[in-house]
Amino acid sequence: MLNKAYNVLMREDERCKYDVSIGEVVSNRRNFSRNRPGLDYYSTWNGPLRSQALFVDENACIGCRDCVHHASKTFMMDETLGCARVKVQFGDNDRNIEVSVDSCPVNCIHWVDSEELPMLEFLVKPQPKEGYGVFGGGWERPKNVFMAAKSFNKQLEQQKTNRYQHPNTSYEEETPAQAEARTYASKKIEKEKFSRLWNWAREAFGMNSGNAK
Repeated sequence: MLNKAYNVLMREDERCKYDVSIGEVVSNRRNFSRNRPGLDYYSTWNGPLRSQALFVDENACIGCRDCVHHASKTFMMDETLGCARVKVQFGDNDRNIEVSVDSCPVNCIHWVDSEELPMLEFLVKPQPKEGYGVFGGGWERPKNVFMAAKSFNKQLEQQKTNRYQHPNTSYEEETPAQAEARTYASKKIEKEKFSRLWNWAREAFGMNSGNAK
């Protein structure tokens, strides 16, 4: 399943379609799609896009609310999970944001590359856990969201290198049946957004699970 995602991400035309589906449009990344109505899992941008963005590692957050107190336009509390997250990138002035970051007692607020932000925000968002019989339910996410994102990006680069080293496997030589199968896989990825990547992350990394933090 992950290989199908790789095949789409390695082609420029298919990557553009995929970027649109996950809300990472190169020409305009100010607003990221929201998968759950009423809950701000993805931050929006105030002002021009910058090279760095704020990200709260919700696994480490203890819910002290200091960041919200100092920069309430930038940070918000998820009362259900008891943790903070960024709702608007640079919603407050730089001084207030600096105070918020410095006041965090567990250093769970990070400056990250804006290109990496959508992946991190998706991975840290609790995902429904598949249940079996009378067991299961609740939610899960990677224990270390940074390692999860880093590992995926590394494998993506390796796949890209392999494709360059084996040009005979290019799509120009595919059969009509293969083209049809690829098109179907691409459309399914667009529809399900990050669900394919999440299935991979759930198997590749340990997860935190439970009903609430």
